Amino acid sequence: MLAGRRLETLKETLSYVKENSAHALLVQADVSKEADVRRLVKETLERFGSLDILVNNAGVDGPCKTIPEVSEEEWNDVMNVNLKGVFLCSKHAIPVMRKGGHGVITNVASNWGIVGAGDSAAYCASKGGVISLTKAMAIDHASDGIVVNCVCPGDVDTPMTQRSFEIYPESERPNVEKLISPEEIAHAILYLVSDEAAMTTGTALVIDNGATAREGPALLHSRKP
Repeated sequence: MLAGRRLETLKETLSYVKENSAHALLVQADVSKEADVRRLVKETLERFGSLDILVNNAGVDGPCKTIPEVSEEEWNDVMNVNLKGVFLCSKHAIPVMRKGGHGVITNVASNWGIVGAGDSAAYCASKGGVISLTKAMAIDHASDGIVVNCVCPGDVDTPMTQRSFEIYPESERPNVEKLISPEEIAHAILYLVSDEAAMTTGTALVIDNGATAREGPALLHSRKP
């Protein structure tokens, strides 16, 4: 079941998935709205009969600002999607998984939730929250047979990352050839939701080409030149 706000993007993704599965479906939903999440879970159960795996992948990048510059509206927009969305989807998926005696939740955080980065306060706070929430849920629901992990990507070759580079002068933009492919992140998620990772829970798996391992926050580029 694919869920998101933008219908055209959902349809495009659905066409890719259907190349390998005739059972893929979509629901247009905003994960920051509880009524939409309730409907998403309800339709998933009606169409598939169970809910075994949840991947919380919805996210926005937020404003390129420090805390004094961030408006309350901007702060709420980032938190609503990046953190509240994880909370709501997990809140309504966990009771279903608990009833079935098993389940897997994988959240998409960021390496900026571990080390931070300049001019990205709201985004870093939201992704740091996802990492902590992941660990807390893993502890709370281990006895329910539910494993909870997150992946922490670095700069991935996605439209959101490409947009963030547009603030740089052409000569100063990061080397796009060193961006991580979306497939790298997908493979990590596939591992975490597989039976091979049954004993892995509460983990934040960093996939950032060694950025946080080398020099920490000083290495990570600020999104403001």
